[in-house]
Amino acid sequence: MKGFFRNVSPRRAVLDLWQVLGAPSEYRLRGLVLAGLVTGGIFYVMVNQEGRAPPLPPKIIYFESWRADRSDKEIIAGNIAAQKKADAEAAAEEARQEDVRKMYKSVGAATGIDTQTLYDQGTRDLEAEKKAEQEKNAALLRQITGKPVPKAPAPDTPVPAPHDSSPKPD
Repeated sequence: MKGFFRNVSPRRAVLDLWQVLGAPSEYRLRGLVLAGLVTGGIFYVMVNQEGRAPPLPPKIIYFESWRADRSDKEIIAGNIAAQKKADAEAAAEEARQEDVRKMYKSVGAATGIDTQTLYDQGTRDLEAEKKAEQEKNAALLRQITGKPVPKAPAPDTPVPAPHDSSPKPD
C-alpha cells in the first residue's frame, strides 16, 4: 500500500511534471501554447456567456408605525404615493412576465408548436382575471360606501379633464 501512495503523491506529480517539461522535445513549446490556448478559450467562452435568472423574491416590508396625529390630507397623500409605487411595481412585473411569455413563444415557435393560439388564450385568461378582480373590488367598495362605483374608462380611451362648475370669484 505504501508503494501506491508514493506513486500518487503530489510531490511525485510535481517531479514528474518538471521532468516532462525539462525533457528536450521539438513539440514541447507548441504543446504548452496549444494547451494554454484551449484552456484560455474555454474560460473566455464561460465568462462571456449571458444568462438570465428568475427575478429575486420580493422583499418583506413590515408595516410602518404611523403618527396618531396625522391629518386626513397626510393620510390621503401617503395612500396616493403608496398606490403609485404599487402600480409601478405591478407594471414592471407585468413587463417581466411579458418578456418571459415572449421567450416561451419563441421557443415554441422553434419547436413547431402553435404558440399564437396558446398566447391568445393566456392573454384572455389574464384579462378575465383582471376583470374579476376589478369587479370584486368594485363590489367591496359599493358595500363599504353604499354608493355605486363609476365604471373606469377603457385603457385606450382618453380621460376627460374635470369641469369646475363652481362660481369663480371676481
